[in-house]
Amino acid sequence: MSDDLLRFAQGELTRAGRPWKPGRPFLVVVGDPVGHSLSPVIHGAALADRGLGHEYLALEVGPDDFAALQASPQADHLMGFNVTSPLKEIAARLCGRLTPTAARLGVVNTVRREPDGSWLGHNTDSGGLLMVLSAARGESAPATTTAVLGTGGAARAAVDALDRWGAPLVTLFYHTEPSRKAFADWLQTAGYSVPVKLAPLATASEDPAGIWINALDRAVAVTPLLPVAAPSEGTLLIDLRYGSDLQAESYPLGFQVIDGKPLLVMQGGLSFAWWFGPPVPWLAMRAALVD
Repeated sequence: MSDDLLRFAQGELTRAGRPWKPGRPFLVVVGDPVGHSLSPVIHGAALADRGLGHEYLALEVGPDDFAALQASPQADHLMGFNVTSPLKEIAARLCGRLTPTAARLGVVNTVRREPDGSWLGHNTDSGGLLMVLSAARGESAPATTTAVLGTGGAARAAVDALDRWGAPLVTLFYHTEPSRKAFADWLQTAGYSVPVKLAPLATASEDPAGIWINALDRAVAVTPLLPVAAPSEGTLLIDLRYGSDLQAESYPLGFQVIDGKPLLVMQGGLSFAWWFGPPVPWLAMRAALVD
């Protein structure tokens, strides 16, 4: 059991140097690691803007600890949580029920406790990415191929968003044969309209795609995998990652780069609306990342 979860289960968490125990409804973001997450920042701002008394915490929870979080006596006041890597597929398996979007993706990033005490899993990554794509290139997808790097839960959400956007073609680059097979098997059941071609990650730098989405793990340097320069003027690169540890990465010349912060706000706002209903304090959430 992780140190964070052990302290949580034993009622020994601290916040701002003081002992913390759940005496009112609260939410958490869980992951391993989770220290880089800015979810507490944007959701803290949203809760304050709406005048809600809930708290929002970050807990480091490993893949083997997820069920223990849900079963902990300290979780009695836990009304919901966000999930980051590598727990999104595990969360989908452990939730009692899934929304249609989460069931289609097999990936959960948002969980809500229902009135009967059960956990309902949802996915807002796809909807958030659709909002980012639409803001960057318009409500309808341009007539260009989109390259997606990776085969995990973020890549599934990317394909889902691209299908909803009306993208004409997606090339998805995989790292290993097992990951290719797993993604291909999932695609067969998903029933998307957009054609998806699978290709080895080692060949990505040769692709002339006009839109790129990096859905690889944050530990993987993406620059060596991209073309040495943007294939065409205005080529868009959406890097779903964010964090100070990524700031040293230098992208190839000519790419219009959007990092993961806009997606964080969009999917976070959709999560907030799913928990509390409208209105979503978008301005407060965006401003929290600038302050």
